[in-house]
Amino acid sequence: MKKLQGVPTICAVLAMGIAVMVYKFSHFDGPHSFTYILPFDLAIYRMAGEDLNAGGLLYDAPYIFQFPFTYPPFAGLLFKVLPFFSKGALTIIWPSLMFLAVLAIVVMIFRERDVKMTPAAVLVAVLLTALTPANEAMHGSLYYGQVNVFLMLLVALDFLPLKRRLPGVGIGLAAGIKLTPAYMGLALLFEKRWWAALGAVITFLVTVVLGFLFVPDAMDFWTDAMFNSSRVGEHANPGAKSLRSLMFRELGIDGGIWWLLAVIAVFALTCLALRTAYLRGNRTAAFALTGLSTCLVSPFSWYHHFVWTIPFVVMVFVSVNQALTARLSGKFGEQLAGLASVAALFVVSLPFMSVPVWFTMSTANLDAIESFQPWATSLWTLSCIAFIAVYAVWGFVAPRKRAVEKS
Repeated sequence: MKKLQGVPTICAVLAMGIAVMVYKFSHFDGPHSFTYILPFDLAIYRMAGEDLNAGGLLYDAPYIFQFPFTYPPFAGLLFKVLPFFSKGALTIIWPSLMFLAVLAIVVMIFRERDVKMTPAAVLVAVLLTALTPANEAMHGSLYYGQVNVFLMLLVALDFLPLKRRLPGVGIGLAAGIKLTPAYMGLALLFEKRWWAALGAVITFLVTVVLGFLFVPDAMDFWTDAMFNSSRVGEHANPGAKSLRSLMFRELGIDGGIWWLLAVIAVFALTCLALRTAYLRGNRTAAFALTGLSTCLVSPFSWYHHFVWTIPFVVMVFVSVNQALTARLSGKFGEQLAGLASVAALFVVSLPFMSVPVWFTMSTANLDAIESFQPWATSLWTLSCIAFIAVYAVWGFVAPRKRAVEKS
C-alpha cells in the first residue's frame, strides 16, 4: 500500500475548490441542484411506483408533460418503495445517498489503486466527493434525481473491491434497471471472468422475469418502448452527448452506416484500452473507460449519464500522485506531487464543468457560442473519446508491466 503524498496541499486546494463551488452555487441565479424541490426524474420514478402500487400500468401514457417512464419493468418494481417516503424526505434522502454512493466508489478506487487508507486518505476521498457537483454530469444527476450514480456503484462492486467482488451480479442488476450497463460485461470478458459474465446474464434474466411477474404491461416495454430512443430525448438537444446525437447535430447523420462505423471505432479503441488496463492490473481504468464507452456508443445519452467521468478523474489524480512520488523526494517534493495531482484532476475535468461553477467553460455555454464550432460543442464527447484513445495507445508506447492480480 502507498500513502498519498502531499496530503496537506491536496486538502487545502480541494477545500478552496469546495469553498469556491459553494459560493458559486449560492450566487447562481439559474436552476441548480441544491433546492428543496423534488427533482424531475425522481418525481417520475415516484409516480411510477404509485401506479404499480395501485395496480396500474407503466408504459401507457406520459407522467409529466410528454415525458414517459423509460426504464425496464424491474426498475419500476424497485421504485414501488418511493411513494412510502414524502416528497420532502426524498428531496433530502436521494441526493444524500448519491453522495454516499460516490464516496464508496472513490474509496474503492483508492484501495484498488493501492492507496493506503489512512485517516488523511479518507479525508481526501470525502473532499473529492464533496467537490463532484462541480462536474456537470454529477450536478445534472443531482438536479434531475437520476439513478446513474447508483448504477455505477452496482457495477463498481463487480470490478473494484480487492476481495469478494460480486460475480457479475452488480452488472446484471444495473442492466435490469437501465439496459445500457449490460455493455460493461465487455470488461468482464476481457478479464476472462467467464463465470462473472454468466452471472451478469443470469441476474439480468432474473430481473426480466420479475418484471413480467409484477408489472402488468412489461411486454410493452420489451416489444415497443425499448426500441424507441425518442422516448428518452431528441438528438437535436445539445444536452445529448452520445456519438449518434453529436453526428446528428453537427454532420446531419441520423444513424445508419456512418454511425455504426463510428460505434465500431470506439468499440475497438475500448477493447485496446481494456488490453492496456489489464496488462497493468488497473481495474479502475477498465471500469471507468468502459463506462464512458457505454455512454458514447449508446443510441442516446444525456450529459448526466456521463458520471463515469468521476472515477476517471479520480484515477488520474491517484496515478499522477503515485507517479510523481516515485520521482520526487523530500517535503517539498511531496507537496509538489500533491499539487500536481490536483492540477491533473482539474485539467481532465475541464470539459465537464458544471454550469453554476464555471458557466464560460460549461457545455451549456460551449453549445451556444458561435465561435470555435463545431469543436466547442463537441468538446464533451470528443474528450471522452480522447481519454479512451490515449489510454489505448499508451499500452503500446509505455513500457509493459505484467499485471498483478490483487488477492
